[in-house]
Amino acid sequence: MNHSSKSRYFLVELLVNCLLFAIAAAICIAIFAHGNITGKKSTALSMAVAEAQNVAESVKAAEGDLQTLDTLLDAGEKGGVYILRYDADWQRLPAGADSVYELRAVITVDEKNMLQADISVTDRAETIYTLRVLRYLGAKNGRKI
Repeated sequence: MNHSSKSRYFLVELLVNCLLFAIAAAICIAIFAHGNITGKKSTALSMAVAEAQNVAESVKAAEGDLQTLDTLLDAGEKGGVYILRYDADWQRLPAGADSVYELRAVITVDEKNMLQADISVTDRAETIYTLRVLRYLGAKNGRKI
C-alpha cells in the first residue's frame, strides 16, 4: 500500500512539472512573437524615414521646379501631389500597382515664395512617418530674407 502511494505522488509531481513547462513555453512563444512584430515595425519605420528623407532632399534640390522634381522622383504629379508605392521589401512599384507602403508628398508654394512639402508614409492601416519640408525660394535669386 505504501508503494502505490509513492507512485501517485510521483505522477502528480510529473503532471505539475509538465504543466509548469507548458506555461513557460507559452510565455516564451508570446515573447518571441512580440519581438518579431516589434522588429518588423522598427524596420518599416527605418525604411519610411529613409524614403521620406530621400524625397525631401529631392524637393529641396528641385527648388520649386515641378518638372525637375518629376524627373528626380520618377513619379507622376497630380495637383502638387506625388505618390510613390512600395512592396513589402520596400521596392518601388509602378503607378496603380497594389502596394504595401505608400509615400505621399504634397508640394505647395505660397505667395511669399515659401515652398512647403508635407511627406507622409503609410502602410495599409496607419501612418508610419511624416515629415514637413520648408524652403524659401527667393534667397536663390539674391533677394534678402
